[in-house]
Amino acid sequence: MGENEQGEDDLDIRNDLWVKENYIGLCDEFPNQWIAVMDQDVIASGITKRRVEAKAEEVAKGRRFSLYFMEPTALPP
Repeated sequence: MGENEQGEDDLDIRNDLWVKENYIGLCDEFPNQWIAVMDQDVIASGITKRRVEAKAEEVAKGRRFSLYFMEPTALPP
């Protein structure tokens, strides 16, 4: 299990809440894409989880981030 796949902490929960609050806009901006979120901000996006995770690891420089898949619809999950 990678560093960014450990149990949820406060940072993960804040990212989860931010994604939930901004879900429709994120779906519109990143349909069918993976996004990496750190400190309630999208730091990487793309169509493959592996590439998004690699790009996010470069940007995050050892800090934790969260990964999400944005559905192609603006309907809440």
